[in-house]
Amino acid sequence: MGTDLTTPAGVLVPRLNPWQIITWSSKQRQCIYRSWAQHLSMRRCNSAAQIYFDKCINESSSHDFLTVLMRNKFNRVMARPEEALEDSRNAVNFMQPEKSSVNLLIADALHDINQFEDNKLLLHDNLRREMGTTKVPFLQRLTMVNENFKDSVGDSMSPFLLKNSAKLSSIHEHLVKPKSTSDPIARWQLYKEKKECDVQSLVEKRNMRISPLEGAWHERKRKFFFQTYLQRSWVDVAFLKALRDNPNVTLDNYFQSAEERLQMLNKTCEQLTKFGRMLHARSPLYNEIHQRMEYPEKAEKFHDENMFRIQYQTRRNMISILRTITALRAQNDTRRLRKFVEKAMGEYNVLKTRRAMPWKIEFMNEVYNHLALSLCEGYRLPKTKVSPYDNNSMCHLLGVSPLKPSEQRTVVFGDRSTYTYDDSGDAFEQAKEFKRCKLALEKRLFFAKLPIERSYLLYELADVHLLQNQQERCLLYAQKSIVEARRCNSKIWEFLATMQQAKSHAILCKFERQSDVLNSAYQLAKDLKSPQLCTFIELCRMLNRDYMTLRKMLQLVASKRLRSRLSNRSLTEK
Repeated sequence: MGTDLTTPAGVLVPRLNPWQIITWSSKQRQCIYRSWAQHLSMRRCNSAAQIYFDKCINESSSHDFLTVLMRNKFNRVMARPEEALEDSRNAVNFMQPEKSSVNLLIADALHDINQFEDNKLLLHDNLRREMGTTKVPFLQRLTMVNENFKDSVGDSMSPFLLKNSAKLSSIHEHLVKPKSTSDPIARWQLYKEKKECDVQSLVEKRNMRISPLEGAWHERKRKFFFQTYLQRSWVDVAFLKALRDNPNVTLDNYFQSAEERLQMLNKTCEQLTKFGRMLHARSPLYNEIHQRMEYPEKAEKFHDENMFRIQYQTRRNMISILRTITALRAQNDTRRLRKFVEKAMGEYNVLKTRRAMPWKIEFMNEVYNHLALSLCEGYRLPKTKVSPYDNNSMCHLLGVSPLKPSEQRTVVFGDRSTYTYDDSGDAFEQAKEFKRCKLALEKRLFFAKLPIERSYLLYELADVHLLQNQQERCLLYAQKSIVEARRCNSKIWEFLATMQQAKSHAILCKFERQSDVLNSAYQLAKDLKSPQLCTFIELCRMLNRDYMTLRKMLQLVASKRLRSRLSNRSLTEK
């Protein structure tokens, strides 16, 4: 692009590259752009190559047939069949008369875009038109398209339809269901016409929640898909997808190119997925499975043996988990036991079906009952004396820290140690961990169906809110845990949830409500036939009664002093 070096006074000369200063002709610039595009495409600089291909085509006043063909090949390599088809059709418009090579490009583009019917029609039209050796490439492509149709609707399709006939009706209704062609009306406009609301409102986005088991199924199907079509290269695809979540690759907080790097990884993954879908359209997955099953009896036998192996390994893992829980109980390490149960039941147990784990309900009951017994062992008589004159005695007895007022921090100018930051410090890390635990428990609770598991998850949510001094939320989740425990007739989890309520009332110093909660806990301890728990709850009840007695005495003394002051004031006024 040539520039005029004579600039008016008072205007800065634009900063140009050295090659931009020379006044090149349009044809020379076109050749430069084409050679740069070729070089960048060979070096895998795809974005820059696309820019210079477009510049080369836009620079030419007449249609550049050669560059259009080069960009067509480039788009096919980059898994952009729609753009390749558009370039092929533009090349046909540029050339008069049409050439068979350009028609071959259109046929290849239609094949890449999975429009096999149109591709077959185009090949037949060109076979009638061409003569001699020019028919050979069209015949080769026609043979390939016929094989694609044979793989899609051939012998492998009938067994697939018979096996999935129950699902076809819902899929057919979804496809045949008429779609509204009218433009969607904004919600604020709809409300304004009804005279209900005249403010532009935002459309709510529904978050699709997928259970861990369903997510594992999708991941397994995706893995099987790439294993089928990419053979041993599926490992590279899995590695590439794992790089997107690797902080050593993205480096979000260190470089400004993190977003560009992540975008490049996502784009590469999309290209691989598109290539896989192209292969799937040519030979569907059910056809690949049908071709491999030359001996159905042996395949069925292998499938059963693999299922038995998974069941035996699952049983051994279950026994190992129960042994670890028993060992942690013997060590009185409740903290490690709770973490182990959370990991085992939240990461391993949820990914097992009833077929792989036929004893799933019994195993879950065993694990949660072991955990409940370990938590109940924490309620023991203290080694020191408990005094009702200490307001924090009940909190220490139940093993919770009393509520303390937040300290007011003073900021000293120039002293950075006195500054507070919203995204750093222990408080920020604690809040971040609390949010992570809360979201993980709520996600598990959404998909949990067994009442004892729901009672455990609600108990953990109540405990998380208790540690964050959110007593009202703790009481709410503890009450829900009691309801779920009663559904499965689990006295021990009902007792633990009741003790969570007792802890919250102890922190809030609500002695009257604490009395009712402790009475319920004492009755549950009697039903559990545990003398240790009965003794502990009785001590808590005695301490709570002493608190209530002292409060009444203090109220009487305070009212007596108030009456004496009022009487003295009346005497002085007389």
